[in-house]
Amino acid sequence: MLRRWAVLVVWRSSADLTEELDLAETCQSCLAKGGGWCTTEQRCVEDDVAFCDADNLIGLAGFTDDCGTDEEGQKPKVRPWIDKGVLVSYTFENGSCCLGLGIVSRAYHVLEEYTVLLRDGSKEEVKTERWNNRKPAKKKDENSEYHNIEFRYFKPRELTVVSTLRPGDLVQAHFVVKKKGAEEELIKSRRAELAVVLNTTVTSVAVNFTSDHIVSILPRDFVVDLTNESAPRARHTEL
Repeated sequence: MLRRWAVLVVWRSSADLTEELDLAETCQSCLAKGGGWCTTEQRCVEDDVAFCDADNLIGLAGFTDDCGTDEEGQKPKVRPWIDKGVLVSYTFENGSCCLGLGIVSRAYHVLEEYTVLLRDGSKEEVKTERWNNRKPAKKKDENSEYHNIEFRYFKPRELTVVSTLRPGDLVQAHFVVKKKGAEEELIKSRRAELAVVLNTTVTSVAVNFTSDHIVSILPRDFVVDLTNESAPRARHTEL
């Protein structure tokens, strides 16, 4: 008999407030999390004039708590093609293809510069070849060497987007089922359900199913990108 199988369940604590504010993408969701919306920066900050001028802060400490007054926020937003969480392949520094696959770690859209995680399960980013080929640090400089790290900042022409899935996307995801006697093999359900992307790696996507709020880490081929489609209603039939 087949059954639904939760691969991973995550928990949250009050210590995650700052991270939640960073993830709040709209004025409404920001205020719902107890933050303040800074209209000049179009991002969620703490509801305090120390983090955004009172004349530009929507919240209890700002000039209003009405998100409808944010004219900039009402304008249609263009989805960046390259953004944090997107899976890309990247070139060697001489421009030849291809050095590897990685997840975009930081996205500086105005500068059109991006950093890429070096490997799954690590926050380490790709470095320049000059840094990788440096001479070993002297003993007295080891503790300060980090501050001289030369991260490689990629330009769009050096990156090829492999998957546009990123945290916050609404997707259809097949959940994992387990056949009797199977030990390691992950079996994909026939049906897919609505889920929200929480995190991405090169090989997997962490999602939160909207129907029952089960969080699972799934292989990438279990997830269907709906960012350019109308989202169908979630189905709850389990196979």
